[in-house]
Amino acid sequence: MASKTTVDLEKLAQDLSDADARVVEGALRRLGARLGRLGNAEYRRAVELVCSLFYVDPADRPDLERALERGTKLLAAQGAKVIPHLIRQMEGSDIKSHLYLARTLGLIGPEALPRLRNLMATAEDPYSRAFAIYALGKMTCPDVVRALPEVLGGLMHPDKEVRDSAARTLGKIATVAPPRRLTPRRRREMFEALTRALGDFQPAVRAKAMRSLGKLDAAGLMNREQKKMFESAARKALGESDEYAWDNAYIVRREAREALDRLHLR
Repeated sequence: MASKTTVDLEKLAQDLSDADARVVEGALRRLGARLGRLGNAEYRRAVELVCSLFYVDPADRPDLERALERGTKLLAAQGAKVIPHLIRQMEGSDIKSHLYLARTLGLIGPEALPRLRNLMATAEDPYSRAFAIYALGKMTCPDVVRALPEVLGGLMHPDKEVRDSAARTLGKIATVAPPRRLTPRRRREMFEALTRALGDFQPAVRAKAMRSLGKLDAAGLMNREQKKMFESAARKALGESDEYAWDNAYIVRREAREALDRLHLR
């Protein structure tokens, strides 16, 4: 049986690298039917084979988009068992594969939280830390609020990609977390951290912070005083204040305008 498994995996490896998208999808279907029954060594190799697809650029191979989606769901269906292998794959991956790995971990949900929180706290590579935070932003489970301390800490990280991911993910958490899971203290911490990020020297971070503040408002997580402060900050970014020049980055001004259009002062 062991030799048959090895032969099957070799054939799957060939098919997953085939130029015909239909062959690739067929290989994923066959692998999905038996992945959970493989022994440890074969299981790890099979996961690596699927993850190798994540290096594909869909812009160059649009015919493989369905296969990439199938591979993501196939791995996510493995739940806790596959998490260590996905985390390992994140080390040294490029941005394309990171996006799919993060999406897969996000689909897994609460079971991935402890490993992602640990990665955010301990990863020496800022790139891996940024994508651990990005993966949290892909989660739609209420338990994602447990990672708020690490995400808030990411806004103070020296690496701009970590801060960018943290600013984005705070808005995602505001969108999916039940308000009762966010104490007044946590709401204040989120608001204050994002407000400070409006002064970041990186335009992308400022833009994400502006957008996420808008999401805090839409989720009903701001009090009236905070709403007024946010409105003032958005107007300053747009140059609608006599005290400050506008933000010279268009992406920040665009987010400020959209946020003001949606802001509801109560």
